[in-house]
Amino acid sequence: MKPAGRILIVNQNWMGDVLFSTPAIRALRKNFPQSFISCLVPERAADVLRHNPHLNEVLTYDERASLISFFKPARLWRLIVARRFDTVLFFHRSRSKAFIAMLAGIPERIGFASPGRRRFLTQPVPKPAQGLHKTDVFLNLVQAAGVRPAGREPDFEVTAEEKRSLDKKLMNEGLAPSEAFAVLHAGGNWFLKRWPIEYFVRWTGAFLKETGWKVVVCGTASEEKLAQDILAQYPGGKVVSLCGKTTLGELGALMIRAKFLISNDSGPIHVAASQGTKILGLYGPTSEVLTGPISTSRVKILRKEVGCEVPCYFKDCNHRVCMELLSPEEVCVHTRELIGQ
Repeated sequence: MKPAGRILIVNQNWMGDVLFSTPAIRALRKNFPQSFISCLVPERAADVLRHNPHLNEVLTYDERASLISFFKPARLWRLIVARRFDTVLFFHRSRSKAFIAMLAGIPERIGFASPGRRRFLTQPVPKPAQGLHKTDVFLNLVQAAGVRPAGREPDFEVTAEEKRSLDKKLMNEGLAPSEAFAVLHAGGNWFLKRWPIEYFVRWTGAFLKETGWKVVVCGTASEEKLAQDILAQYPGGKVVSLCGKTTLGELGALMIRAKFLISNDSGPIHVAASQGTKILGLYGPTSEVLTGPISTSRVKILRKEVGCEVPCYFKDCNHRVCMELLSPEEVCVHTRELIGQ
């Protein structure tokens, strides 16, 4: 990679993947401290990078657009052309965006040589070996471009205002600033990744009895039903829900205040990792080797080996044995070890 004045990063679509890319972004900044670095992401992933100290700007696009829908890619092309980038790195495997970058006249175009895209790149990089963590995939790409790595931990900046806002929301739910609590995330974008909600209910009861701490359930508005299934069993303010009530930055602030997080494999687990929060991860069809949290704090991943290939890409499963065999009682034992009780 040549010394670049203006660098564009075409990033991934999901919150966890974008967080995994931040060590590579940090490495680019360390190697090119004077460069103007932009990152292109879909709007729903932009908040991950909104306050990233290693970027000059975050650009967004409509991820539903395609080359068949002409006008939206044309707007993206104009957006890129106007900034006169010298180099583009593709963390995303999109062929259409590589084509648009070529049409935009970006001189240096670096990305993995996926099928049908090589001809749009000036530096096609061989695909990394299978079995690499997603963070290392991104680092592999920038290293192939001559960029030295600068650590593997993710970057996610939480502002003072986001911390104050989160504190107010916790106060509104009856949690004083000095009160200890754990954060629980029962959701996930894929049903098969979710520990059964009745197991979360049983774990919560045992946890409340043993620790006296409170439990804050986090998640999206669509996951509020899961939170209510837990709250209904433990009224009286010991369990509260912030599902759909926090921004991504406030979620980061929540993780800073939490004693630890218990969660399925999902976005919040990686936000917690970025804040150095202790993590108890419940994994089944996905692989912590490929997409597990990377943190400076203690992380315990629990899974049951059931003879299935992992990662598993089934959209449906009659038994979900990989999640159902992980009992609440076993998780309670590991909870005590994690928090030292």
